[in-house]
Amino acid sequence: MPRVLIHTLTKSIQTAAAMLFLAASASAQIWPEAWHGSARGKVQPVPADDPMLWVEYGGDASEQAAYNGPVGKFQATAWRLKDATSALAWYQAVRPATCAGVPNLPLICTTSGSQYMAHDNYVLRFDGWRPLDQELNELFTKLPRMRSGGGLPNLPGYLPEKNRVRNSERYIVGLHSLEKFAPGIPAALVGFEDGTEAQMGRFLAPGGVELPVVVFDYHTPQLAMLRAKEFEKQAGWAIQRTGPYISVVPGSVDPKLASAILGKSEWNAQFTWNTPGKLPKMPNVGGMLVAIFELTGVLLVVCLGGGILFACLWVFLRHRRIRLDGGDDTITVIHFHDRPQSQ
Repeated sequence: MPRVLIHTLTKSIQTAAAMLFLAASASAQIWPEAWHGSARGKVQPVPADDPMLWVEYGGDASEQAAYNGPVGKFQATAWRLKDATSALAWYQAVRPATCAGVPNLPLICTTSGSQYMAHDNYVLRFDGWRPLDQELNELFTKLPRMRSGGGLPNLPGYLPEKNRVRNSERYIVGLHSLEKFAPGIPAALVGFEDGTEAQMGRFLAPGGVELPVVVFDYHTPQLAMLRAKEFEKQAGWAIQRTGPYISVVPGSVDPKLASAILGKSEWNAQFTWNTPGKLPKMPNVGGMLVAIFELTGVLLVVCLGGGILFACLWVFLRHRRIRLDGGDDTITVIHFHDRPQSQ
C-alpha cells in the first residue's frame, strides 16, 4: 500500500477518534457546584484547538465554569487527561508564550489576568482570580477522577537550561506531536513503537539564531545506542547520546553552535544490584533419623521406668496391706438391702 495512502488513513482514523473524544468531553461534569464560598454558574465544554493532539495526549474531558462569590467573578477551565505525563504535555502546549513561571513551582505560570497550572492528570486555568494553596487543596478534593498515573517523567530535566527560550518546551509522545513540534525529524527514525517519548525546546544560539533541541528517551542504553546510529546517518545533524537519552539538533547546524547548546549532559542512573547470598545448609537426613530414634528411645525408657516405678509402688502397698489387715482381699463388695415395701 502506498505510504501516502497509509498516512491518509491514519489521519482519518485520528480525526474520527478526536471527534469521539470531543463528544464524550461535552457531557462530562468537572467543576463542583460550590468552591470556597463561590457558587458555580454557567458551565460549557471547551473544544480543543487541535483535536488530534488532544487525542494523542490522552485527553478525557474538558469544561469551563463561571463562578461568583466573595472573591468576585472568575472563570475556571479544566482539562482532564489520562495521567500526569499527559497533563504535563498539554500544559506545555496550551500555556501562552508570555506566561511567567513561579519560583520553585515548575508547573504553574501566570499572565496579567490568568493562572495556568498542572496537577496530577489535570491542567487548570483561572481567569480573574489566582487561588492560593488553601483554595487549591480544597479544589483537588472535589475534582473527579484525579490521579497521578505514575507521576511526572524525568525526561524534561535532561533538556539543557542554558539559553532556553521561555515556554518553548513541548512534549512529544506520538506521530502528530512530532509532526507538529519537530517536523524536521522523520517518524521512522524515532521508533514510537518502543514506547519512546521526547522533550523538545528551542534555544538561542550565538548570533540570535533559534535552534530546536529534542531529547529522546529510549528507556535502555542499548536501545538508545541502536537508534543513535540511525540519527548519525542524517547529514549535518548534531547528535549526543547519554545513557538512554539521545539529544538531537536536526538540520544543518554549525557543530560549534550545537555543542554550545547541548553542553555536557550527565545521566545519573540508579541500579539495584542483586548479589547471591549464602544458601541455607541442606538438612542432614541421616542426623534427623538418628535424632528421631534417640527421641523414641528416650520416650520408651521414660515409659518403661514409669511402669516399673508404678509396679514397685503397687507391690509395696499390697504387702503393707497384708501385714496390717491380715489378708489380701482386694475386692470390696457393697450390699444394698432392698427397702421393704409398705403393705
